[in-house]
Amino acid sequence: MGKALHAEFQKARRRHDLAVCLGVPVVVFLWAGGTTSTDPEELANAYSSLLYALPVLNAILMPIVMALLASRLWDMEVKGSTTKLLYTLQSRRSLFAAKAAFGIGEVVLMVTLEMAAAVALGRVQHYTEALPVGQLLYFGVCTLAVDVMLYLSELLLMLALENPLPALCVGIVGALVGLFSAFMPPIVSYFVPWGYFIPLGSYEVKFWDEAAHTVLYGPRPHNRGLLAFTIALAAALFAAAWHLMRNKEV
Repeated sequence: MGKALHAEFQKARRRHDLAVCLGVPVVVFLWAGGTTSTDPEELANAYSSLLYALPVLNAILMPIVMALLASRLWDMEVKGSTTKLLYTLQSRRSLFAAKAAFGIGEVVLMVTLEMAAAVALGRVQHYTEALPVGQLLYFGVCTLAVDVMLYLSELLLMLALENPLPALCVGIVGALVGLFSAFMPPIVSYFVPWGYFIPLGSYEVKFWDEAAHTVLYGPRPHNRGLLAFTIALAAALFAAAWHLMRNKEV
């Protein structure tokens, strides 16, 4: 397992995976920073506004990013036609464990950097609202759960088809469908896994005055049921991907 994981690190350096992991927090910082007003009233509600908007941004970005990570993780073996050789050099269990662990590790890094970018943005732009640490941690847990679930679904698709194009297409279509579900009745969002970031969000609009251009955001109850379902779905996808690799003929 240690050698297999080290091999994945070496491959990732050539794939420049770190640039992909850094891309998301950079986009978050630039996008959110460009939309933040210097009005004192908005700065007093700025963290709430940010944590309301980030799930929507994640619903747009993350399905595509997860498809990109999963396809790149297995694409080298497919293009090089080295799958059969790898299965003779190491056990399928160690190969799958290294692939899954490394990919999930990249997701953890990405989510951690995204949370750090949110905190840094508040410091740089002088948010006057107190940092809601509990809500930020809940946001991180939910984002991580959905990201891992999407990553494993794309990895399963990549293992089944051994072609990065379908995985990327599913990611792009999933991002569009997930964003579209945000404007549908709430029950619809439960049937669109790519958009789970939004129903798992912990903030909602409490007050909106269109004439005064004033919007106030506030916390809403945590959707623990959907979070538990997302984790269970991720576990099922993990098991399905391992079953596929274990029994796949090459």
